[in-house]
Amino acid sequence: MMRTGGRDARDEAGRGTRGVTRRGLVASLAAATAAPLLAGCSLLSGAGPSGEAEAPRFQLATVFDSEPASTSATLMMVGDMLIHTSVWKSGARPDGTYNYDHFFANLADEFSGADISMVNQETILGGTEHGLEDFPYFNSPQELGDAEVKAGVDVAVSATNHALDHGFDGICWTLDYWHGTHPEVVVPGIAATEEEALEPKIVERNGIKVAIVSYTEITNLLSPPADKRWCLNILRDADIAADVARAREAGADIVVACPHWGTEYVYRPDDAQPRWASDFVDAGVDAIIGTHPHVLQPVELLEGPDGRRVPVFWSLGNFVSSQIEKPRMVGGMAKLTFEKGPEGARVTGYSLTPLVTHRALGTDMSVYRLSDYTEELAARNYVRNAEGCGDFTAAYCRDLASQILGEGYDPEACVLTGTL
Repeated sequence: MMRTGGRDARDEAGRGTRGVTRRGLVASLAAATAAPLLAGCSLLSGAGPSGEAEAPRFQLATVFDSEPASTSATLMMVGDMLIHTSVWKSGARPDGTYNYDHFFANLADEFSGADISMVNQETILGGTEHGLEDFPYFNSPQELGDAEVKAGVDVAVSATNHALDHGFDGICWTLDYWHGTHPEVVVPGIAATEEEALEPKIVERNGIKVAIVSYTEITNLLSPPADKRWCLNILRDADIAADVARAREAGADIVVACPHWGTEYVYRPDDAQPRWASDFVDAGVDAIIGTHPHVLQPVELLEGPDGRRVPVFWSLGNFVSSQIEKPRMVGGMAKLTFEKGPEGARVTGYSLTPLVTHRALGTDMSVYRLSDYTEELAARNYVRNAEGCGDFTAAYCRDLASQILGEGYDPEACVLTGTL
């Protein structure tokens, strides 16, 4: 599924338009210069009026083409959209409708500024038609997807441990919504048909084709129908190498893996995550962005057999939820920069910016960059009403981010950055 649209304002603004190449410039100048001269002058040696050979009056120098200009693109992703009852009630309006623009209001520039914006769609979007539900079998308002698209989301990563909360029907409800209402949005990880499951999920920006592969390690002891196992990408059943190869064959310049993995509420990768990460790197992915633990985990670089360095975001934590423990308020926003030149495409940079979920009633519920989160806001965060959380502060969030992210993290700017 290759998407080349979905961001008209960006395209109209000229993002991704290549500059004039030396070949084009030389051709234009040569044509303009030569046209009038050709009408009255011989460019080659030949006989003059006297019949004697004479030297040419001028010659055009041979010009060698320079290398084609490189292009670049950016990708950002945030963590779990975990839609508990108070989360979906925050968007309820007096007229009976729902709106969730407030979740993205404080990060509007991040979502609209990236060439590719992604969220981890933790819960299915069956909508009010099928009854909204909380844990353990979530079903969330489809208006959440509307707000995501309005904010600028291009990709809803959907292989999660809650994808089967309402079985194959729930997956179909979700995909019917996306395909029917926002067909430009790419939805990796779940499928309504086997053909859809095998179709690479690719977004093209600025001439760079980025494939997203999505898998879940956990299914909450639920299983897809025996004759429809393809409806959800489950790590233990996956052929990662074949999926990556299929994406490359479809033209992908970059492959980003989004595994839903790890152990909940643990700040470091568990024993299984590095093993899966090794499989991804061996298969040739260019970056890994993980979700599921509901807390932030570090960023590391792994080296592939070909010497490539692959950034791994072990867990982005929550984006928005009603979980009540202090550490679950701190999540992350991953960013990647890609560059494509004559020798191919590669990841050239990465960063992680800590975020804070601001639990509140109504439209005050939102998400902030940690750098923008004040003690005044922290004093109003509803997590302080939970047992043992009365001491929640912005300083606590800053200290936690520093402890988790470690070396390379700038606690003043509240960002971890790296180049490749």
